[in-house]
Amino acid sequence: MKQDNYSDILDHLFEGVLIIDNEFKIKEINKAASQITGFKKNEAVGKFCFEILKADACTKNCPIKALKEGKEQREIIVNIINKENEEKYIKVKAFPFGDNWIEIFQDITREYELERRIKKGFKLEDIITRDKNLLNIISALPKIAKSNVPVLIEGESGVGKEVFATAIKNLSDRKNKPFVKINCAALPDTLLESELFGYKKGAFTDAKKDKPGLFVQANKGTIFLDEVGEMSQNIQAKLLRVVETGEIIPLGSTRAEKVDVRVISATNKNLSEEVKKGNFREDLFYRLNVVNVKIPPLRERKGDIPLFIDYFIYRLNIVHNKKITGISKDALNLLLSYNYPGNIRELRNILEYAYIFCEKGEIKIDHLPEYIKIESGNKEINQNTKEKEKILKILEEVKWNKRLAAQKLGINRTTLWRKMKKLGIS
Repeated sequence: MKQDNYSDILDHLFEGVLIIDNEFKIKEINKAASQITGFKKNEAVGKFCFEILKADACTKNCPIKALKEGKEQREIIVNIINKENEEKYIKVKAFPFGDNWIEIFQDITREYELERRIKKGFKLEDIITRDKNLLNIISALPKIAKSNVPVLIEGESGVGKEVFATAIKNLSDRKNKPFVKINCAALPDTLLESELFGYKKGAFTDAKKDKPGLFVQANKGTIFLDEVGEMSQNIQAKLLRVVETGEIIPLGSTRAEKVDVRVISATNKNLSEEVKKGNFREDLFYRLNVVNVKIPPLRERKGDIPLFIDYFIYRLNIVHNKKITGISKDALNLLLSYNYPGNIRELRNILEYAYIFCEKGEIKIDHLPEYIKIESGNKEINQNTKEKEKILKILEEVKWNKRLAAQKLGINRTTLWRKMKKLGIS
């Protein structure tokens, strides 16, 4: 096969490909390999492969050297340094290719970093964001964690309040102690009381033996009270006693028991407003709100959406045993235009839906839920309507002089003509 022909074929592959001669010089590089390494074809061909990849494996674990020595052919993960001096991780395998050698590799940098974090357990850097305000909050978390005082995390449902609670616990001196979580909105009042504070044998009909509550189970550690704003006034009074004195009284008991527990609370309500309405005790609010952490909704940090999409695709590929490579530009733009009332949780659900219909390759618009497309269409109609009204108003003011109208709109006449045609203005 002529070189031009196989060059064309190689450029259509998703994987990076290098064809390397026996002197370890590059004879061919495809488009995918150029994108991964940052080197164009004319910069790479004729150079030694280790000059382009700059990998530790080039001297210690070269797959071509291994094959030359008769060792078993195997796929390895190596770190390389690209043209911009950024570290990347690739999965690479080598094969004989006529009188030459071929290395096939794929960029697994994001997957490698995510997997490494997951295996090591949750760390502060696992909070996914590039939002400036949220990064400021994150930078303060180590100090907050070490302080041992109660923390109140505020934010809409689905923004990841539990993720921040977990980060605070793992950064604290109690990181190796119990971490107990409860959703206060998920249980009726009587059951929530017995879950939190425990009960003694005979406290009620089904109380056949003593049961320690979650505060006892969390002793020396941390308790996370999610949706704390849903507590009744009765439970609030008992919680206040724990926070102020470190004492609990189980149901059916008259004797207080000492506990040492750090309290982290979360709510999707504005608790200061709930205090004004008389729905939440003011004294408890101030005891829980020693440190306040406000998590902005996803619609206010749209720059994080591509990061979450990459993260969820990586995790969903594992769960569904698929090889989805990413998301198309059109589908991404559609998701960027959506407002996410359900925040990060809703974005994950959208991608879960897409995985049902996307078998391989990229997630496209057709794979997304219908309501996303409908809302986007409605938004575009509203924007077009407003733009049409604005243009008509200016045209009428200048008696349909298009040159003056374009000046007032801050656009040129050609752009005005194009907009008028699109919006049906004549």
